[in-house]
Amino acid sequence: MPEGGLDPSTGLTCISCRVVFANGILQREHYKSDWHRYNLQRKFSRSITSSDFRTEDNHTEPVVMFCKLCNKQFQSKNAFDNHLRSKKHAEYEKKAASNNIPSEKKEITNVEKKVVEKKNIVSTVDNEPDMFFDKEVSEDSSDSEGWVTDHGSDDEIDYFDESKAIPSSSCLFCSLTSESVEENLEHMSKQHGFFLPDIEYCVNIEGMLHYLGLKVGSGNLCLLCSDMIRRFRSVDACQKHMRDKAHCRVKHEAADMLEYEDFYDYSAMYPEKDDDEKPTIADSFSLILPSGAQVGHRLLMRYYKQRVRPTSNCLKANRGNVAVKNVVNQYKAIGWTGISGPLAVQRARDIRFMKRLDSKQWVKLGMQSNKLFKSRGRADQ
Repeated sequence: MPEGGLDPSTGLTCISCRVVFANGILQREHYKSDWHRYNLQRKFSRSITSSDFRTEDNHTEPVVMFCKLCNKQFQSKNAFDNHLRSKKHAEYEKKAASNNIPSEKKEITNVEKKVVEKKNIVSTVDNEPDMFFDKEVSEDSSDSEGWVTDHGSDDEIDYFDESKAIPSSSCLFCSLTSESVEENLEHMSKQHGFFLPDIEYCVNIEGMLHYLGLKVGSGNLCLLCSDMIRRFRSVDACQKHMRDKAHCRVKHEAADMLEYEDFYDYSAMYPEKDDDEKPTIADSFSLILPSGAQVGHRLLMRYYKQRVRPTSNCLKANRGNVAVKNVVNQYKAIGWTGISGPLAVQRARDIRFMKRLDSKQWVKLGMQSNKLFKSRGRADQ
């Protein structure tokens, strides 16, 4: 394609790049090129030739900045400078100085620059907010370019500190303390739009709130997009994220509700004739009825009488039912409808099916761990 003076006799020209084409195919291919797009952006500057564009493009390859001490890489110098001013990096510097690390490992200001092709640079997060990974950058930092996921070290142990858990009488989203659990649920429903999923089947409201408070208070995890790898730097940051992103709710799909199966009982939605309604054999001398009462064997009559009376667990369940009814009434007063009809039955069946699969997997794992096997009739087995 000749450059310089244009010959419009063919009618196939590009004024921005000042080139002439022999046919329409070459012209259409040129319009898709980066060279043409670059010249279109130079509205008030003179267009450059294709050779100059290739030379300039080679000098603008992306450079990866790397911190040796923290073992982290950054996509720009601004992000790297912000990391050097962060509190986390300062802590690593103090630890390195106290442990007398050799000088070749302590020189964190020497940056390793590696030229990487654009095709090899892959983002570690797809369509996720940058707030997930700002815990390694100072709080007053505004440049989020180049943040990467903190995968932690191999010896780091993930556990939840019970002392940091948000109490069941405190709000999960603003840490407002109420006098009772019911008042706390009423506050969260009115102020934050939070509703416990399937509240009519929840048998342990305080336990459910304690578990959620453990995730938010100790784990710094969002209730809706919680991930053990992506944690927030503090409880305030986690709560602010849930309020700003309208994540003040819990996932209530069948697969997600399996996480909270210890706090729910969907047996009321099961069909009347079901194998699960049979009494459960706790051991060789007792049976647990579907109502929760425990019946002992006649051989143990001398120790306790065979009269099925409400146990302490049943009394606690009754008190829990009263609390559930009060919370349901509060929810209905502000427009909550809940789940009912075929949808509720289908969800109960899905959760029961998931629990059965989970139980089978645990049994299979236990058999493999304990090396149980079927006897072949040998004397030593």
